[in-house]
Amino acid sequence: SQLDVMLAQDQNATETLGADNKLKPELLARGIRLQRFIDPEYTYTYYNWQDPVWGGPELHKIALRRAVSMAYNIDDEIKVIRKNQAIAAEYLVPPGVVGYKPDYVSSIRYNPPLANALLDKFGYKKGADGYRNTPDGKPFSFRYSSTPSSTEREFDELYKKNLDAIGIRFEAHKEQFAELKKLEKRCLLQIHGAAWIADYPDGDNFLQLLYGKNVGESNNACYKNPVFDRLYEQAAALPDGPERDKLYLEMQKQFEADTPWRMGVSRYRNQLIQPWVIGYKKHPIILSEWMYFDVNVEKGK
Repeated sequence: SQLDVMLAQDQNATETLGADNKLKPELLARGIRLQRFIDPEYTYTYYNWQDPVWGGPELHKIALRRAVSMAYNIDDEIKVIRKNQAIAAEYLVPPGVVGYKPDYVSSIRYNPPLANALLDKFGYKKGADGYRNTPDGKPFSFRYSSTPSSTEREFDELYKKNLDAIGIRFEAHKEQFAELKKLEKRCLLQIHGAAWIADYPDGDNFLQLLYGKNVGESNNACYKNPVFDRLYEQAAALPDGPERDKLYLEMQKQFEADTPWRMGVSRYRNQLIQPWVIGYKKHPIILSEWMYFDVNVEKGK
């Protein structure tokens, strides 16, 4: 049951793990074991490619998306909101998935001064209120859609702090999860956070999130780029290997050039296992695994 193998992630991890991310002594004394690994997943925040302010291939819009991505302090998210239970996501294929490139470092780094310079260069001038307007002089905001939860309010605060530093208005849009999904599939959300965990351990499962023909399905950003689509189709016809890896890297470069997302984090999975669960090791993909547990009934009484 879930009482035999428990998940401690983000907020809950502080109740079970010490500062060194090891089990607290009182849990070790009870014979509880910890399995800790990074899930084959990542989070991301997308900018709607169809939005008149934030979407599209025009250079000033790319500059806007890139500036906001550079202004966001991912380290603060990891330390404050994630309670150090995550790592920054760098590559479109996450750890534990075929096609992952462990030595890759994204070209989009936290750099508020450079973000401000980029906005200045592309005509996003500040008005009398201290906030920037579009190059044609119209006020605009970063309208971030999320659920009305305490964790999402923490994200609102972090975004507002980071956006204030580059002179962009923050607007919180709150809806229930089901309603957000309906709007998302119709490309009606301006900016929204999402996550994807592997259905199968291959890079194709993640790169298809940006494939133009998946708009309305898994392509939440409603992103369409013929170069990216052509690379994806070429890669989809190949087996795992250096040739496909080269295409994945080209797709990564095109993704960063367009910046339809801000990459988020890959999260740690901390599983606490009772001493009466025998020989258990978490499968990285299968989620419905309870029927496979081997339990010493007498020991668990």
